[in-house]
Amino acid sequence: MKKILLSLSIILLSSVATFSQSTATESGNGSIAVNNDFGLPNKNNVKLSLTSLVFKNFQLQYERSLTKRIGVVMGYSFIPKGGLPFQSQIEDLTYGDSESKDMFTNAELGYTAFTPEVRFYLGKGYGKGFYIAPFYRHIKYDISNVNFTYNSDFGAKEDIDLGGKILANTFGVQFGAQFNLGKNLILDWWIVGPHYGTSKGDLVGTTSRLLTPNEQAALQRELDDVELPLSDVKVEVNATGAKINISGPWGGIRSGVSLGYRF
Repeated sequence: MKKILLSLSIILLSSVATFSQSTATESGNGSIAVNNDFGLPNKNNVKLSLTSLVFKNFQLQYERSLTKRIGVVMGYSFIPKGGLPFQSQIEDLTYGDSESKDMFTNAELGYTAFTPEVRFYLGKGYGKGFYIAPFYRHIKYDISNVNFTYNSDFGAKEDIDLGGKILANTFGVQFGAQFNLGKNLILDWWIVGPHYGTSKGDLVGTTSRLLTPNEQAALQRELDDVELPLSDVKVEVNATGAKINISGPWGGIRSGVSLGYRF
């Protein structure tokens, strides 16, 4: 149960300016919003992901059309440091298992990601229609207060809280479609965007006193139960605490809907 829950706590984390007014609208008839002063297409837009907000994840994008068929996008997303998303669902999974439930009672998670991509539009162009977008993603998870319980030499259970950062770098391809909703509003549908790469990081915790050899062995057994999908996990325990080293493959899928403004 512990290995499944720790995986969920990380994976669940598993997406303004205006230059001038427009005189034409890209709508169902295929016309393109244009700049009032020069008669050129509006080549910039900014977007906010709507679907990611349920995860307390704020995903922002800026897109610039280089040509009719090619655009570049810079994305930034973050989850403010706080309690784990879906805390109630985690509690349901741990119903009847107080030890596993206590792991996440005070746990906190923060997240940031930078995602540059290049879009190749197959439809009307200038940021409209279906697109294929190779992308790179740099991800950082900030985790704290994950609690583990072990048996002490005094016949009682003692706790240790682990925390740290996990970094991941992945590459992928986004398939999606972008549409105009009106004069300046746009809808960006991320249909599916698988990505894959590598990760590394450490979760570290210290104890309030020196551990005996028996207590170190008990804590080692407890932490040896931790597993993450695809990643390698190495546990080190000593008299002052413990460290979980995470490395190896990392992956995910981008999907969602964003609302934006074209200028």
